[in-house]
Amino acid sequence: MTLLEKFNMKLRGIIKIPELRERIIFTLLMFLVARVGTYIPAPGVDIDRLAQMTAQNDLLGYINMFSGGAFQRVSIFALGIVPYINASIVFSLLAVIIPKLEEIQKEGESGRNKITQWTRYLTIVIAIVQGIGVCTWLQSVGLVTTPGFSFFLTTIVTLTAGTVFLMWVGEQISVKGIGNGVSLLIFLNVISGGPRAIVQTMQDMQGNKFLVPVLLLVGLAAVVTIAGIVIFQLGQRKIPVHYVGKGFGGNSGMGQNSYIPLKLNSAGVMPVIFASVVMMVPSLLVNMLPGTFPGKVLLARYFSNYHPVYLILYALVIIFFSFFYTAIVFDPEKVADNLKQGGGAIPSIRPGADTADYLERVVTRITWGGAIFLAIIAILPMIIFNAFNLPVFFGGTGIIIVVGVALDTVQQIDAHLIMKEYKGFL
Repeated sequence: MTLLEKFNMKLRGIIKIPELRERIIFTLLMFLVARVGTYIPAPGVDIDRLAQMTAQNDLLGYINMFSGGAFQRVSIFALGIVPYINASIVFSLLAVIIPKLEEIQKEGESGRNKITQWTRYLTIVIAIVQGIGVCTWLQSVGLVTTPGFSFFLTTIVTLTAGTVFLMWVGEQISVKGIGNGVSLLIFLNVISGGPRAIVQTMQDMQGNKFLVPVLLLVGLAAVVTIAGIVIFQLGQRKIPVHYVGKGFGGNSGMGQNSYIPLKLNSAGVMPVIFASVVMMVPSLLVNMLPGTFPGKVLLARYFSNYHPVYLILYALVIIFFSFFYTAIVFDPEKVADNLKQGGGAIPSIRPGADTADYLERVVTRITWGGAIFLAIIAILPMIIFNAFNLPVFFGGTGIIIVVGVALDTVQQIDAHLIMKEYKGFL
């Protein structure tokens, strides 16, 4: 059976499952809504000049990538889903610092609903603050055609409402669609800039005698990067587990062997998304400093996207969030308790506290490998592609987000296919 025939067979399997088919259609419709919103501009801004500035500024280009081009058009979705990500980061950090929040998180569905509701409220506050910052910057650089209080009020309300609507779209995709809604919206925004970035690259290098070798190098780097991401995203460390007591068929005195699959990269693409958003903050703060501020030029150079200081800090933040997010999604003590209650044990390891300590050591070791890999993949393409003056889209961050989110979504589709006795994609 050829690859195309296998793919067609999987598509037929998807079509035959009504629930999965409806989820995919719903997700695609939400994608359409999210993209249409990026083309509805807020009034009173010189969009042509802003587009030119965005193309010439690394930071603005980076922000524009995460908004799917909405920022350079100052559309109703100009802030994108970034305020919601910021709010999620804040509550994730507070849960570690404040024991009460951690207790609420462990209350189950009701606790998670409380945190989600508070995250929504904080998203609105952050969106208002960011909207004020955007309006102030637009007016300071002379891009506002009708400056004044009316412009501030209408634009801030518009941008905040756009973010809240995107937050709702993301939540609806997670509940009624397929995949993680917030990650998929970022995925959509990143890939939407792909065709434009390719055309821009071809135009910039037109007539260059090294065009073909450069494109071959870019293609090779992209293939190697994608292959590495796939290997690490799907890679597992299997911890053997032996269950004593009743075996198959209910025969007493028998045991069965199984394993705990520990992913090499349990955090997925979230560390890269979180780190990208966090690293925007110092760059934005530097840009907000007055021109007469001593050292502004030096700071601006340090926090430009391709300066060694920025890249090192970016890598460290990715590593930090890799450990942080892994600690959220994997609880060694809970796994050890479940094993003990189910009559399972890791060979040569005592059940209970010793098992939890062992799992924590293993997870820490493999997380180091996954975190360092993510950091390298995120910054190395940026260094290579910057040498050839290629667009931000081709950087490692964009590739990691696109491939990682695509893999996660395909795995969720696989789960639906397997439940309905179809063989999955992977």
